[in-house]
Amino acid sequence: MAYSAFSVAFLNIFVARDAGLFKKHSLDVELIQMAGPLPIAALSAGEIDYLTGFTTGLVAASQGAPLKGLIVTMRKPPFYIVAEPSIQRPEDLAGKRFAVDRIGSLQHLVARVFLKTKGINPERIIFTQTGSVSNTVTSLDQGAVSAALLSGPHNVIMVQKGFKQIGAADELPVNFPTSGLVVNEAKIKSDSDRIKFVIRVMLDSVTFSQREKQWMINYVKDKWKLDTKVAATVYEQWLSTLAPDGKVSLKELQDYFDVAYGFKQIPAPVHVPAVIDYTLLDQVLAGK
Repeated sequence: MAYSAFSVAFLNIFVARDAGLFKKHSLDVELIQMAGPLPIAALSAGEIDYLTGFTTGLVAASQGAPLKGLIVTMRKPPFYIVAEPSIQRPEDLAGKRFAVDRIGSLQHLVARVFLKTKGINPERIIFTQTGSVSNTVTSLDQGAVSAALLSGPHNVIMVQKGFKQIGAADELPVNFPTSGLVVNEAKIKSDSDRIKFVIRVMLDSVTFSQREKQWMINYVKDKWKLDTKVAATVYEQWLSTLAPDGKVSLKELQDYFDVAYGFKQIPAPVHVPAVIDYTLLDQVLAGK
């Protein structure tokens, strides 16, 4: 099972592994960190079984890759706009440098949509590509940029250091599903029972995370080497972004991809009904 980064965006699969949820269903799952185009190629070729980068998988499917999205675990990314103390509100960002991991990435799209919903022309912002989370944090900390899009725990840590959080992806009117489960279409036909076990674990990980608050806070604290207060904040913020039933409506998904295409963040339109299949998820939810 591939994931793109050691990030809270994929916390549910780390929990599924380390809380024994995969083993509970007799699944021997290896988590592999893979970024860029590599996981799409590997999944299409059958070299890996599952991809958790939901948006990436669906864009590839719309361009002909034999892939299907089966379940959404995060309806919005855990992204937060954090700025230097002199920036009091989003309007103050006009003409300022704003760090994202990569021009054209989901971070870049979220930042641009956020600014537009606040009545700010994104073209007035100087977006700076840093290449990695650590570079983004360093750029903001050293004053090379005035603001940055950060995920947990980095947003909480920077706020503790005196920086100001002035926005969050959760404020956006459109859902931005970032993580879930994407598989090769051939696997749906040949191994649907095993896929349903994996879907069940994904749902169980959400339920476990909601129920076992202290376990989760301690887990986040240990994994990211945080103090208890920061870990608790990261956990609460992450929890609010989840999709407990594994779904975002097809209309909401279509709205998201239409926005992405309208902002020229993806190369071609995505017809959502052609790349999503909730059939196995519905069977699991029905207890089948």
